[in-house]
Amino acid sequence: MARTRNTKPEVTLPENFAANERDMAEAWLKYTLEKFRASITRLKIGSTGELMNSLRGELLSAAGGDELKIRITYAIQGMFVDMGVGRGMGAGITKAAGPDFYKLRNGRGQLLRHQRKAKRWYAQNMARESKRLAELSSELWGLTLIASVATALPAEPVDINF
Repeated sequence: MARTRNTKPEVTLPENFAANERDMAEAWLKYTLEKFRASITRLKIGSTGELMNSLRGELLSAAGGDELKIRITYAIQGMFVDMGVGRGMGAGITKAAGPDFYKLRNGRGQLLRHQRKAKRWYAQNMARESKRLAELSSELWGLTLIASVATALPAEPVDINF
């Protein structure tokens, strides 16, 4: 569905909607996975490449093709890297936690070892790309609706007399 500025959008015929929706979802998934991989590389996450190699995406159809689902999977440590936690040190440990605070941090509140810092490779990108998927989907639905109405209109002019 290529569209340039100041041009009319392509009309999507209702009978081609499922194929167009699947093509759009496949293109979005491919683009999103590329963005995730670029973020992992840019933020220098992991030295073994396990997270990068575990990143997968797939399209799932259900209800006889009426429902389309997108699944993105990755290794669980990717979630910990994104949040900046791990090795038993949660992000929310405060002085109110008592002995746990003093076991993991010095008097100034700094971690004694294994300092963690969130590397936001997933959450922000997923929010942005989910919004973009919603925009693409609504545009496809709108074009299909316009095509449905255009095909239902009579070919001859209709006279209305009062």
